[in-house]
Amino acid sequence: MPGPLDERAILRVGRGGADRDRDRDPVVVEAPLELRSRDGRPLTVTMRTPTGDEEDLELARGLLHAEGVLAAGEADRVRRTDPTTLAPDEVGNVVEIDLDAAAVAERWPPRSLAATSACGVCGKASIAALELRAPPVACDLVVPAALVAELPDRLRAAQHVFATTGGLHAAAAFSASGELLALREDVGRHNAVDKVIGWAMRARRLPLDAVLCVSGRLGFEIAQKAVVAGCPIAVAVSAPTTLAIDLAERFRLTLCGFTRGGRFNIYSHPARIA
Repeated sequence: MPGPLDERAILRVGRGGADRDRDRDPVVVEAPLELRSRDGRPLTVTMRTPTGDEEDLELARGLLHAEGVLAAGEADRVRRTDPTTLAPDEVGNVVEIDLDAAAVAERWPPRSLAATSACGVCGKASIAALELRAPPVACDLVVPAALVAELPDRLRAAQHVFATTGGLHAAAAFSASGELLALREDVGRHNAVDKVIGWAMRARRLPLDAVLCVSGRLGFEIAQKAVVAGCPIAVAVSAPTTLAIDLAERFRLTLCGFTRGGRFNIYSHPARIA
């Protein structure tokens, strides 16, 4: 399986375009991860940064938990597919769920993964569907405003691959005292969140009584993942979307955005920020 970094030839162009030097530069690897049922049926493919077997399993667990396919106690249903059954280019890029295709279909309606930031109508339908399988966040965790303001800097300081490439998103779970519980990086910000939730499943820490901090924007999909994980507070370096705010209001998720330079905005349920 490839690692998270590769090296590529580049041409560095100086100011004004006159100075050009050939060099090599580290680049983030993007590779497919296919999820299959135990009877070998392909279920979905997601692009991710291949950072090791355990993080691939965390990604699959978090994704399937967010979509209602796996319950909090079903982390062990996800495993790496036997490499002897795979083609050479599939080795390290396929994960198996211990459910047959029919059982997955019962748990995973065709709409799954269809909602995107570009689809307001299907997003609103997704909020309604989410009410049928996820209750409002019950956790009443309260954290000081000063801690929220510091989280993006703490996140960035722990992003080891980002420091090398500048090309990865990150998500992390922090305790109420600011302790870093888990941090995951990936080329996709949703994948990074899925990996953190997958870690929480394996560690039997769901509902996730912690603060979720993400690099970049906080859209509907990430807010949904936080709600399903029972996470009370989500903090983003950049902006939330309207649909994420609507979902957060309805499901008692505290949403903080534009968290930078010691300042941030609270978009929903401010009582959790002291």
